[in-house]
Parts: sequence; C-alpha cells; structure tokens
Amino acid sequence: MTRTFVVVLPPAYGDWVRRAEAVFRAKRSQYGESWAELSFPSLVDLLYIKAQRIRTLLKQGGPPATGESPLHDWLALANYAALAALRLTHGYKHTNIEEGLATLYQEAQALLERKNADYGEAWRHMRPLAFIEFILMKLARIRQMDEDLPHQAPAIRDNLLDIINYAFLYLIRYGDTSVTA
Repeated sequence: MTRTFVVVLPPAYGDWVRRAEAVFRAKRSQYGESWAELSFPSLVDLLYIKAQRIRTLLKQGGPPATGESPLHDWLALANYAALAALRLTHGYKHTNIEEGLATLYQEAQALLERKNADYGEAWRHMRPLAFIEFILMKLARIRQMDEDLPHQAPAIRDNLLDIINYAFLYLIRYGDTSVTA
C-alpha cells in the first residue's frame, strides 16, 4: 500500500502568488507582451540576470545602488520561470497567459507540498543566500540541458517549477527584509 503525505503550505504562499500575478498584470499593462519576443534561451538568461543581481545584493548587504528593491526581482524570478515553462510547453502559441501562469503556480504549489512532506520543511532553516544559489544551480542545469531541448524538456520544466518555489519560499521566509547573506 502506498501512502502519500502532503504538507499544507502557509497561506503566505498564496499571498505571494497573488502579488506575482499582480506584478505580471501591471507589467503587461505597461509593456504589453514584449517578453514574447524572447526565445526560451533568452528567458533563461533573463532569469540568470535577475538571480545574479539578487546574489550580488545579498553578498554586498546594504541598500541597492539603483534604489530598486530586490523584492521585485524575487517576484520576477517566479514570473519569468513560469513564462519560460509556458514557452517550453506551448512555444509561442499560448493564448491565455494569465491562466497559464495560474495553472503553473498551482502545479508548483502542489509539487512543493509533496516535497515538503519528504524534506520536513527544511526551507525554513535555509539562509537567504542559499535560496538564490539553489536557483542559480537550477539555471546552470537548465542551460546545460537546453542544448538538447526536445529530450530534456520535462527535466527543464521540473527545474523551472523548483525556481518558482524557491522564489516564493524565500519571500515567505524573509519577505523584503534580508539584505545580507
């Protein structure tokens, strides 16, 4: 007999998802669907740029030179990872982007709830820098695998879902308060 254990995440997970969706709608209203011009590898590189900025800020400590809060980069990581997963799955043909994002966020949450049962909510004990370094590790894996995109798509998608979850878990754990590693 197989038993499945699921750990229910705190309501804050849904709160951060709604904030990411709100940011997506605001950016879409401001810029249209300009992101749709990006190929899958370019979306991955954009994720890398956002993640590298966060790592730099965490290591430096103190306020960002641009004055832009890293909070927006964490939300952007979730949104761009979801957009990359949509691009990977649907190419350029996805018609309802907001619905696609919502579905991916639900999938990511369900995946995290299953993993949480196995890992005992270890994420609650992670340091701020570990979250972004795990994301950078996932991006390095994706960049390696995207050389053989047709065969590696399922594994790439799994890594993108993990990136979404690491971004939201960081926000649940630290919000916008952590500026040092």
